[in-house]
Amino acid sequence: MNAKGAVNTSRTWVWEPKSDRVSYDGKDKDGKTVKLTYLRSQVGSQKEEVKDETDRAFNIDQYNLLFPLHLFSLDSGAKVEDTGIHKLPMGKGSARRVVVKYPSEGGYSPGDVWEVFVGADNRIREFAYHRGGDPKPFSVFSLEDYRKAGPLLVSLNRPGTLNGKPERFIFLDVAVKLVGSDTWLKAQ
Repeated sequence: MNAKGAVNTSRTWVWEPKSDRVSYDGKDKDGKTVKLTYLRSQVGSQKEEVKDETDRAFNIDQYNLLFPLHLFSLDSGAKVEDTGIHKLPMGKGSARRVVVKYPSEGGYSPGDVWEVFVGADNRIREFAYHRGGDPKPFSVFSLEDYRKAGPLLVSLNRPGTLNGKPERFIFLDVAVKLVGSDTWLKAQ
């Protein structure tokens, strides 16, 4: 994942969902190179930097890339409401607005609210993220450059704003390896 704008960063993740094992290659908060592998089920017994920095960054990045997957299969505690057609938050056109509210207890960021704007093609066109349920969105992004990575359809380019400042998240080298296969299927 690369971010350009208010945040400039580059990091690489390999996630094995079945075992919830994560491998990370990137920088720590002091800019030093870090390479590590951990089990998310055991993150509580890891060093503070894994708990407080690495796993938090992983959670943010994988939510950003795979949010639709969370809606349909990974998150059971969220309340989902289809509110009909609304103007897009970045101002160009309209789409079906689906509001996703997370419980006020637990997780890295309790009470989060996502406004997801879905086009007629059933692809997310934009989303607004409200940290902790704040009425003002913390981030608003357009989802562009959709590609298939195996059975997943993912947006690789996300221009928008983060905390009121211009930002762009670009996902590079996204690939999946299906269970029982040794081959990575790159997004194309």
